Amino acid sequence: MDAPDLAAMAAQALSAAASGAANTAASDLVRGRLSRSDRGRTALDELVNAPDDPETSTGVQAALTEEISSDAEFAGRLAMLLHESSQQHTGSVVLTGSKVTRSQIALGPLTINNTPAGRLSLGAGIVLAVLMVVLAAYGGARLFDNTDDSPRNAPSVPSTTRSASRADALPPTTDTVRQILPDRSSMDAQEYPWAGTPDVRTSAAGIAICRAAPECKRNATAVGVVEFGRGEDKGENQAEFLALAFPDAAAAHRAYIDIVQDIEESDRGFNNFRKVALERRGEESQGLDPDSTDTKSNPTPGLGNRAVIFRQGAFIGIAHQIDDPTEQRSTRILTLSAILADRIAKADAGKTP
Repeated sequence: MDAPDLAAMAAQALSAAASGAANTAASDLVRGRLSRSDRGRTALDELVNAPDDPETSTGVQAALTEEISSDAEFAGRLAMLLHESSQQHTGSVVLTGSKVTRSQIALGPLTINNTPAGRLSLGAGIVLAVLMVVLAAYGGARLFDNTDDSPRNAPSVPSTTRSASRADALPPTTDTVRQILPDRSSMDAQEYPWAGTPDVRTSAAGIAICRAAPECKRNATAVGVVEFGRGEDKGENQAEFLALAFPDAAAAHRAYIDIVQDIEESDRGFNNFRKVALERRGEESQGLDPDSTDTKSNPTPGLGNRAVIFRQGAFIGIAHQIDDPTEQRSTRILTLSAILADRIAKADAGKTP
């Protein structure tokens, strides 16, 4: 399937969301991608004003076709999310056990309900199967990667409602972010004798991690950072924590996708970092390592500089291990990220960290 056909499918998902249907991970990915260019932003604005206008849909498809044609990785991610979305419709095609590697692709088993709706869905299932094969051939080999937790495998946009039995999260304010940030009592004073002063703001403007992530800059309601180490200028065994608050879980989810995508693609902030499998934190998370080496038996100097970014509810946390010369450098990030994850989980549950 060529770029215009994939763009048409994606535009349909985006139009459905703009018309009042539930957002999907595919529509959020498309919205985030289009918001990066003037042409894309114009198409999005027109879609909001006239979601059912055929000319508007044509404009969105044209902008998407350009993005898909220029970025095979984006095309692969979009195809995967559209494929996942198709699995969620009752009475249609269900594909399980799908796997794409560099040399193989497996789709199955394929289950079709023997009803008129199921038989009509068979055609859509075949189209999707062909699409997966084509994308694997021209650069979609990273559609599925068993070694990472990145937004390529992220769930659909989280619901902004909470069950009646669950307490509301703490408000997304600077006071909450200040409480989330680890304090002196949270950190080992022998390992980190120096504690910095928390820097808490009401905007993500100027925050390096959000500079090329529009969803983060636009929607963050509070941002805070604090550092611990051997000394302000000694540069050994430092820990940095960043916490961001958003109006709701859906906004935080979109910002998380935007941030991780920028880390992968840009030369700002966490440049030269690669994705690695680290212990999961929150509802979605990604481990980062400058040299992608992840062995406890043979730790390398690169393991002294690692990070974990994760989302829990309406909050995003980043734990960053810097210049760790100790024997614990291969596992230190697990401790640091656990400290921050515990505090964010309490805030998300309406408790004071």
